[in-house]
Amino acid sequence: MIFGFSDPSNSEQYKRHKFACPESQGECSKGEIAAIKLVNDTYWEMLTKRIERNTYYKYPWYWVYKRGGCKYSVGAKEDMRSHTVTMEWIDVDICEKTTKLIDLSRRR
Repeated sequence: MIFGFSDPSNSEQYKRHKFACPESQGECSKGEIAAIKLVNDTYWEMLTKRIERNTYYKYPWYWVYKRGGCKYSVGAKEDMRSHTVTMEWIDVDICEKTTKLIDLSRRR
């Protein structure tokens, strides 16, 4: 038998994450999955760095909500043993392939 092994130094680490699509009854649509992929590709490093000390789950958990047409809102959450915390809300346009962090800071 001959086994082929790929060189792990040339491969990108798989980006682990959980996701939920509450409006789709748990079965995510292609659009929702595309929104998750855009968020993961854009914000993976920032989000995982923020939760790297979480001993329960060190990866983001995305909650996806359709806002119409190509537009979605994605909540990036930190999953902890007793609760979850929303780290960021992100506007996503899958047609334009754009993402934008939503600024929720108080304005006076």
